[in-house]
Amino acid sequence: MSLPATHEVLLFLADANPQVRQLAMANVVSFSVKSHPLRRLLTDPLTYDDGRPVCKANGEPLDVLEQLKALCQDQPLTIHDAFSALINLCDSPSIAARIGDDDFLAFLVTYIGDSVSLLADLACMLLSNLTKFESIASRLLALQVEDRPFYSFLSPLDLQVALSGLDADASQPDYEEKKKAVEAASKRLADSMHANATEKLPALIKLLRAFEEGATVETSRASDADMRKRIEAARKEQDKPVEMGADGRPQIRRKSTCNFLASVFANVTVLPRGREFFVMPMQGADPQQADAYPVGRMVVFTEHADLIRRGGVISALKNILFLKHAHRLLLAPSVEQPDRPSLDILPYILMPLIDGKELAKVDLEDQESLPEACQLVDENKPREKDSALRLMLIECLLLLCTSHYGRESLRERGAYIVVREAHLAEPKEQITEAIVRLVNLLKRDESEASMKDDQDVQVSVEGEEADDDLVIEEL
Repeated sequence: MSLPATHEVLLFLADANPQVRQLAMANVVSFSVKSHPLRRLLTDPLTYDDGRPVCKANGEPLDVLEQLKALCQDQPLTIHDAFSALINLCDSPSIAARIGDDDFLAFLVTYIGDSVSLLADLACMLLSNLTKFESIASRLLALQVEDRPFYSFLSPLDLQVALSGLDADASQPDYEEKKKAVEAASKRLADSMHANATEKLPALIKLLRAFEEGATVETSRASDADMRKRIEAARKEQDKPVEMGADGRPQIRRKSTCNFLASVFANVTVLPRGREFFVMPMQGADPQQADAYPVGRMVVFTEHADLIRRGGVISALKNILFLKHAHRLLLAPSVEQPDRPSLDILPYILMPLIDGKELAKVDLEDQESLPEACQLVDENKPREKDSALRLMLIECLLLLCTSHYGRESLRERGAYIVVREAHLAEPKEQITEAIVRLVNLLKRDESEASMKDDQDVQVSVEGEEADDDLVIEEL
């Protein structure tokens, strides 16, 4: 029994010919748009009119959604369209759950983690959409992945040396020297093939590495048009010699910004386990070093040029600050705890709220009370332009006020000076009201009870009773 042409094209997604798969995927990607009348063909069981399942050439029923996931490991143009289709499709919990199983999440994390991956930005967008659902965010938090690149490369030099051993002449005087060189090259090849094959690390650590790497890539390179240009450029350059590193792997600069990983971090920190992850030292890292803590490596991007990156970071930071027990770790400057790591996140919250020209008019004595990084700021430095992010930054300060240590830190380190100037220039009523609540908390007297954190005010979430000044919604 034949299928309509619109249905028949789906069969070619599983064709043995990669060019046929690419052409089919280019036609099918448009089906994934929410308003498309054929969208259900990508998610529902595909059957003939008599109810029989449509099968692939090998006789197995064709699960189009699973086939789209498989095509994410195909040729670059096919991968591009497969990722794009899945990004569109994961807007419902049931479909997202089918896409975001453990194996596919592990693939996404490993693919994003490798600098070689041309389309890691699309993979980041897909992961961001998937982790909006708590069940998938929870699965990602528990996921461990192999600590090795997605793409494996053997050293051409070592390969050449190893092969030269096949015709080595034992009668030659340099035979023993060549033999040792061949053995060493062979060992390096074997090690590179099996390196870290059994070692695993948390998926979020691998994503954090990619996030840091991507910070240096121009944001414009994340556009769809640029991704397609990259694919064409990669085709043209595949025959050119590649500069090799000391480890025998090609020296390839990351081309993906990974900015959407900030949204992934914001999504996972909605969950208590996700918040705790960011304030715990990473496995094997020295807990006395600030960069051992994921939050310390993420918070430095609150003023990054890209709105998605800095917005996701600020959103994640706000979620993390619901952990009142972590306020001392997050706020304490190094002079206060010389034998402990100094994360000192306060400058990263205050700096986006500072306008350089306004700060220049503030008394030097008041400026000196600010964290050192916030003093004598360039007069051309603007305040955060996005009103939603300005509100979140004020809410971060409000959350720090839920602990006595937090309130005292803000008082001693000039937070009032920053929000006072911000209040004068703020056009949004919702933000000015939040600033007033913050100022009231900073200026009020402490009672004996409020100085004890175990009896301090609590942030109200979903209607819990609390101090009216501290009702802040979680993201």
